[in-house]
Amino acid sequence: MSPAHQTRLHPGPLPVLIRNSPLMQKGGFEIFAGLLDANTLHLMLSEAMSLVATAQASEVLVSVDEEVRGGKPARRFLSAPGGPFLDAFYHAAWLQRFLHQVIDAPLRPTGGCGTYTYYARPGDCLALHRDIETCDLAVIPCLHDCPDPTSEGGMLCLYPDRLFEPLSTIRQSPEQGVVRLRLMPGQTLVLFGGIVPHTVLPIAAGQVRIIAPLCYRVYT
Repeated sequence: MSPAHQTRLHPGPLPVLIRNSPLMQKGGFEIFAGLLDANTLHLMLSEAMSLVATAQASEVLVSVDEEVRGGKPARRFLSAPGGPFLDAFYHAAWLQRFLHQVIDAPLRPTGGCGTYTYYARPGDCLALHRDIETCDLAVIPCLHDCPDPTSEGGMLCLYPDRLFEPLSTIRQSPEQGVVRLRLMPGQTLVLFGGIVPHTVLPIAAGQVRIIAPLCYRVYT
């Protein structure tokens, strides 16, 4: 094993701005109700539904040997590039000002457009991972979900107390320190996704979950 690879077996120390961030003091994540009002939710969901015919399948059967962040976690879902409405929301100055207040650090959108993600087939999921290097902060509006109240399908599992462990260690004890949460339509999760390990549990039969994950780079 090369020295360069050895240094990637564990996450490094957090940058000071992120370590001292109000969001990190809350565990690295917070759910907000109100960023999407009823009209915005309706328009964004309508746009997502109009684009579902263009969605492409993303499927990785086994996670690659990545211990820190990025890589190719196992996954199964459909996704489509966002349209003008989602793009306007993603790049809105008011949203970036709000996020700046939430994390108390400068940030900017990672890419030019957002994405709609559809967990619509039984078993659709996203395995344990930390987000790619250019996605320090993930903003995840939930547009639609119809869960079975007796199922954990589609729930997010976060590990805010295991920030400095390699992913393989967390996989060996997935119940240790896990925080399960379900986003409801209209709610938005703001998450230090490049730092907090997280996963999406497999969707149950008959369930459809539509989200619009957006990535931002934090400048420390």
